[in-house]
Formats: sequence, structure tokens, C-alpha cells
Amino acid sequence: MTKKNTFMANSNYFTISIYTILTCLAVALIIKVLFYWKDSFAVIDSFLTAIAPFLLGMIFALLINPFVNWIRNTVLMKWFHFSNKILANFIAIFIAYILVVSVVVVGLIYIIPEFLASLTMLVDKVPQWADSTLTFLNDYADRHPNINLQYVIDSVGNADSYVQETLNKLVPSLTSALVVTGVSVVRYIFNIIVAMIVSFYLLLDKKKQARGIKRVIYAFLPQETAYKVCRGIRLAITTFGDFIDGKMIDSLIIGLITFVSMFVISLFDLPGYANCALLISIVVCITNMIPYFGPFLGGIPCAMLLSIYSLRSGLVFALLILIIQQLDGNVIGPKILGDSTGLRPLWVIFAITLGGWLAGVAGMFLGVPCLAVITKVMESIVDEKLEKKNIDMPVIQSEKLRWHLPKVSKK
Repeated sequence: MTKKNTFMANSNYFTISIYTILTCLAVALIIKVLFYWKDSFAVIDSFLTAIAPFLLGMIFALLINPFVNWIRNTVLMKWFHFSNKILANFIAIFIAYILVVSVVVVGLIYIIPEFLASLTMLVDKVPQWADSTLTFLNDYADRHPNINLQYVIDSVGNADSYVQETLNKLVPSLTSALVVTGVSVVRYIFNIIVAMIVSFYLLLDKKKQARGIKRVIYAFLPQETAYKVCRGIRLAITTFGDFIDGKMIDSLIIGLITFVSMFVISLFDLPGYANCALLISIVVCITNMIPYFGPFLGGIPCAMLLSIYSLRSGLVFALLILIIQQLDGNVIGPKILGDSTGLRPLWVIFAITLGGWLAGVAGMFLGVPCLAVITKVMESIVDEKLEKKNIDMPVIQSEKLRWHLPKVSKK
């Protein structure tokens, strides 16, 4: 009587099968993305649109969390002696959301009309500037007949007509664009409400959610791998938190310094400073969140805005913003931020450039902490590999870089 063949389970074969299936799926996914890029991009776009409220909620929670911590720990528990941490956390989240939403709404109500009024004033000022320039050029040409300035005079006249026509079209189109944007915001108000609710619960239950994620990681991964994953997540959250907290405080200080400086300058009857102090301070505060390029993104348009009132106002503001940014870069920034990213200036510029190309202004802001997280994780992996190999690398720390093999320490 022949013995029937029985299947014997083997964990090694099971592991090989899982890796084979995952590899085939990864290769199929890569082929799909490379050869059917438009369809793949459409699927990715639809997926991101579907989870947009949750992504927005995570961003809201990340930005508001420092404010919530300050209200809970300092205002409620230290000043008002709240003993119930759960109640203090709930009240702090509620107060933070009320204040943030109020500031955003009031800021938009003030900024949009002021911006449109400034554009309208620019339209009215362009002909005066052109006439003054043409008068100066004609007088100069009469005093120096041997110099032919006719081409320059014609260019200024043509430029005046072109700029005037462009600005006349820009103001109505910008107004309609703002209306369309407002309609879009109303249309997607559901997503915004869901994002606010998601961020509220993320802040309310962040400890429980962190504990649950940690349990899942340790349940499905080997203990050593799970520890490394949790350490990497903790490193990413710490890096993001330190950068965002420090940058928000730094930007608020710079915005306040700009407002006080412009208020003081307005006492000397410099045109435009009394009218635009709050608007320009808000713009400088927001754009200062972007490292390196932020001061230029905010300072140049503000200087041009003040130049509408007088050229002297624009030049004084350009000098003022240079002084403030030097103060920020050499004194305020290092004191608040320290070395929160650990990136050299070259890599900061690279992160801003790549982030701006991928995701616009938001990418310029988030590119620096993202690259900082990647860098710190890679440094941790490299240090661990070197430690396992018992490699001592004093040559890297020397002033003169020498390209030879490091010595292996003998233990």
C-alpha cells in the first residue's frame, strides 16, 4: 500500500513566496507608473483628493499643536491651576481653534480689500511716473543734443501704455479670481470642516493614537525593527515640531518688529507707512516662514507697494527689511531655532528649490524639515553600520580632507 504524499509546511518557503509576490507587485507597479503615467497620475490625484481632508487635518494639527501645548501647560495649568489634564487639554484645543480661525478671518477681511486698493492706486500712479520720466528724458536730451535718447523715450512711452493696459486688465481679472476662489472655498467647505474635525480629534487623542500605532508596529515587525521604526517616527516628529515651533515664533517676532518699525517711521510723515503697516507686517510674518528666500518673497512686493506712495518710502523699507533680516539671521533665528534642522545652507537651498518645484509655496516651507528628517535618519543608519563594523573615522573630522581608507579599530 503506497503512502500518499502529504504537504509539509515550511516557514522558509512561505517567506520566499511572500517576498516573490511582493517583488512581482512592486515591478508591476513600477511598469504601470512608467508606461501609463497619465492614468497613474489620475489615480494618484483621485486618491489624494479623497484623503485631502485627512491630510489637511494632519497639517492643521501639526501647526496648532504648539499653541495648544502653550495654552494648556502655561495658561490653564500654571496660571489658572487646572488639575484635570483631560479638561485642560479640551479647553486649550477649543480656545486655540477659536483664536486661530478668528485671526485668519479678520486678516483676510483686511488684506484682500487693502491689496485691491493698492493695485488700483498703482494703476493711477503709473501715468504720473511715466510722465515724470519722459519729462526728465526730454529735458536731458535738450541739454545734451549730442546724445540720442529718442529710442529710450519711445521705449518709456510704449512701456507706459503696455503697463497701463495690463494693470487695467489685471484688477478686474484678479477681483473675479478672488470671487471664484471664494466660491471654490464655499464649494469645498465640507472638506475644510472634516479637516478641522480630524485635526481636533488628532490633538485630543494624540497619546492614545500614538500608543495604538506603536502596538501595531511591534505586533507585525520584529522587536529590533519595530524599535528602529518607532525611533525614526519619533525623530521625524521631533524634527518637524522643533522646526515649525521655532519658525512660527521667529516669524511672529519678525512681523511684530516690522510693524513697530513701520509705525515709528510713519511718525516722520513718510507716505504709505501708516496705511500699510499692518498689511506689510502680516506679509513679512507669513513669508518669513520660508528660509532664505522668504524675506525676498515678502520684502520685494512690499517695497514695490510702498513705492506707489513714493520712491523714498520703498527705498527706506528695503533698507529696513535688510536690517531686520540681518538681525533675524544673526541674532533672533539662531537663539530660537538653534540647529533644529542640522542642514548646511547648500542643502537648505536645495530643499527649498526642490520643494517649490514639487508643491509650490507649501513645498518650499515643508522641504527643509522633510530633508532634515531624511538626513537624520540616514545619519543614524550610517552611524549604526559604522559601529557594527568597528570603524573609527577621525579623518572625516580633520580640517584637511584625505581620501584614504579609515583605520579599523582593534578591540
